[in-house]
Amino acid sequence: MKSHRKLSRALAERVGWDSGIGPFLLKKLPSKTGWSATLGSASVLLFITMFASGVFLAMYYNPSPDKAYDAVDYIMTKVPAGKILRGIHHWGASAMVIVVFLHMMSSFFAGSYKKPRELTWISGVVMLLIVLGLGFTGYLLPWDLKAYWATTVSTNIPKDIPIIGEFLSHLALGGDAISGSTLTRFYAVHAMLLPALLVAFVAFHIYLVRAHGIAEEEEGATAGDAGTERSEAPDQSSDERPYRFFPEHLWRSSIVFVAVFLILLGLSFWAHIPREEVAGTRVDNYLPRPEWYYMWLFQLLTLFPGRFEWVGSLIIPFTGVALLFALPFINRRGRLGATNRPLPLAIGSSVIVGIVYLTFMGFAGAKPYGETIRVADRELSRTEKRGLFLYADRQCAYCHQINGQGGHRVGPDLSNEVAKRRSADYLAKYIRDPKSVNSTSIMPKYDLPDADLHALADFILSLDATKSSSRIVTKAQALGQPQQP
Repeated sequence: MKSHRKLSRALAERVGWDSGIGPFLLKKLPSKTGWSATLGSASVLLFITMFASGVFLAMYYNPSPDKAYDAVDYIMTKVPAGKILRGIHHWGASAMVIVVFLHMMSSFFAGSYKKPRELTWISGVVMLLIVLGLGFTGYLLPWDLKAYWATTVSTNIPKDIPIIGEFLSHLALGGDAISGSTLTRFYAVHAMLLPALLVAFVAFHIYLVRAHGIAEEEEGATAGDAGTERSEAPDQSSDERPYRFFPEHLWRSSIVFVAVFLILLGLSFWAHIPREEVAGTRVDNYLPRPEWYYMWLFQLLTLFPGRFEWVGSLIIPFTGVALLFALPFINRRGRLGATNRPLPLAIGSSVIVGIVYLTFMGFAGAKPYGETIRVADRELSRTEKRGLFLYADRQCAYCHQINGQGGHRVGPDLSNEVAKRRSADYLAKYIRDPKSVNSTSIMPKYDLPDADLHALADFILSLDATKSSSRIVTKAQALGQPQQP
């Protein structure tokens, strides 16, 4: 027994238990520390899970254009537990974005970024960007159509930056277009550079949290008072059970992480991981779309078309990130706690609602388009059949719906043109040169023969629901219509 105690004391001395580990684990936290404080620990545990599963996947992955797609197939079908581990890695990426974002928003609403925790907040913003960077570099690795085209669109965005834009895009791609160099660069950044940076910032962030403690809302106190005098646990009465990092907080964090991990495990067993054809496959009506956590930004680009695209791709995102970094120095005074800060609560809630709205709009716009077309439920005239053929052939459904179906909502619903008292001549002129009719139109020109312009116009005017009901035809049926009026 004595030898056991002696060995324990010797081991504790060697690992620095009394001077470092013990005080860290047994540190008392504010008695009112809520469950939201577990989000930080859950983020770290999720990163460890992602790192472990990523190391396993890297053993079987081959970052080359002719091997990457097949390597993923091999992992999913041949490697023992490969499907489960890839599922954990795939769904864990989304979970990590969600948990880190919730952790940031919880700190924002509580005002935990105020003095003396400015660097704690800034390091958290950097970690959020690194997590998003891991997601960005990771979704190219499966080497399918979604990965290829979403990366193509994303790497073109830096070209809007003056002077250095072309250089940055070329640096990311390893050339002028996506190639094997792009895939190996993304793999290296995803598997080595960004994880190393994240480990460094996680360690720095944890150190800062340990140095300054968890900010606690104090009734009637200013942010400065709460951030300094209340950073350590308040005096607790002798009959009140202490709340420490270990075991109380670590136990809470473990409950949250286990719940998240069980969800990931369930998704890995039963949910289908979306996967498309191998990169390079030709799909005429393919619409590039990124992972869901970038969908809001992708949708934002559609609000600033043409020469104003740089506003959505650069100005708004960079301004948002700059404001996150500057927040501790802009909003320095005031009380802590979400209930004591109605204006930041309203601003943060509005931003969340906006991001969620843009995300849902992005998914709505990503639905397949043009596969079916609604037409009048009657025998179409020869000219109207020609117009139907042109509608399908020119992919008008990319922007237009008919009675709310079959296309995107970029342009007006074409079933309303009769109600707007449009004439065939008006529509033909508009299709040929939209800006000559409406200077704010974003519709491209269609320099077609007069007969085709009027055929399209006649088809659009045939969609009058007040004169006849409608039926559905497929795109293949529409393209099988006579090509000559």
